[in-house]
Amino acid sequence: MKLHQIAFAVAALAAGSANAAMTAAEQAVLNDANANGRVIFISGASAVQKGFTGIIAATFDSATTPIRFANTTASSKDFEAVAGKLAAGTGAWAGQNAIIVYRTKGGSVFGVNPVARAEVIESLDVTAAACGDTGSGTSVTPYVCGTNTRVPDAGVSDVAPAIFQAPINTEGEVAAASLNAAELADLTATAIYGLSFGIPVTNNVPATTKFTRSIVSAIMSGNVGTWDQVDGSLSGDIVICRRTPGSGTQAVMNLWAGNFPCSENLVNIPLDRDSTGATWDPASRTFTHTGDIGAPIVIENSTSGDVRNCLIKAVDGGTYATKDRAGNPVTVDFGAGGHKAIGVLSMDSLKDSKATGQWQFRSLDGAGTMTWDNTALPPVTSGDGKFPTLATYENGDWDLQGWISFNVPSRTTGAKKAVLDKFLVNAQNPAILAGISDLKNVAAAIPGGAYSGPQVLDAAYLNGNQCAPYNRNFND
Repeated sequence: MKLHQIAFAVAALAAGSANAAMTAAEQAVLNDANANGRVIFISGASAVQKGFTGIIAATFDSATTPIRFANTTASSKDFEAVAGKLAAGTGAWAGQNAIIVYRTKGGSVFGVNPVARAEVIESLDVTAAACGDTGSGTSVTPYVCGTNTRVPDAGVSDVAPAIFQAPINTEGEVAAASLNAAELADLTATAIYGLSFGIPVTNNVPATTKFTRSIVSAIMSGNVGTWDQVDGSLSGDIVICRRTPGSGTQAVMNLWAGNFPCSENLVNIPLDRDSTGATWDPASRTFTHTGDIGAPIVIENSTSGDVRNCLIKAVDGGTYATKDRAGNPVTVDFGAGGHKAIGVLSMDSLKDSKATGQWQFRSLDGAGTMTWDNTALPPVTSGDGKFPTLATYENGDWDLQGWISFNVPSRTTGAKKAVLDKFLVNAQNPAILAGISDLKNVAAAIPGGAYSGPQVLDAAYLNGNQCAPYNRNFND
């Protein structure tokens, strides 16, 4: 009998250990939300992850402190979630406990294709049993949870859903098919705010090196593969820290550098991992670059955080972990380091562009850097050229950008739709964008809506079509 009691006690202890760090009140929030089906799953862009969770927080009651969850406490997260009491204006669930899960794994295309096709994909399991063994429930140290699967209720993408066309803008080891006309029509896609993107370059490429749109396009397409072709004083392979197919960040670059999919002819097709087979081993899912081979080196990365890791490790050397096109683990080995790399990131990574860091955002049509060492102060520009400041982005001078799209399928109705409608109102509000540290210098509301003035773009695509010309002075 005693043995049975001991076994029962051990089992009970093990069952409770998963949420040992969570308070009883926090567990009650999760239990209530899950029991009553008040869980919303949104999937998509990693480029907007930092601002997205801030906008989600504005959807919850400001008198309470939302609880934060993720799949890891590391900086590069595949999943995040917020739980707590919903704010007024969120429909039938207002004042009730709810959970909003946001997936960034795989990037923007997972805010488009699985949403339109009602596909079951991996999600975060935000339950009292699956969370809380580590973390403290804050944005800095969220409770760590396991994963489950579910169908997304809505999606976020860095560009409009129609931009995610095969063969280079869709997900999977074998590129998934583009959405057909009926699937696209099932989505209500709303442009919620504009986000500038930038060109990050490692610090061992001198700040005196000039970059232009044509130079960046030539690098990304492989027409230029070694640094001496960019700057005669340099040498070595060009390492490209890009994203996997299906990423919205990559779609933004493909559109800006190669006009894909807007042109009938495929021009400036971006290099991918298979373009440099000497460094990519599909059997072991390993990228290895320890010495120059006289050609461009392409490292595909699952998230924006992994792109930042790619740039850092290219300089410092060593290994880091990312994921392949199917979400499987990948190891990248840069050996002793010292490699010169270029990438593409949304400008909400600006706070990681440090003056003394391993990489900085660069200007175009000149030679300069843009850094942000103290988030309480404005960003600092040094050198010449055109910089992705909020001023140049607002007035239309910086067109390397994405219009963040919120995509809701026809099946998402009722109470969930009401919460998502509140999220849309928050995401389109320039005052909320200006209050989010990671967005205040790099994002602005879409023109032509309810808002005008500061933190609203002064230029727009003709008829809102991202394949159309960009027209400035929309609000002037």
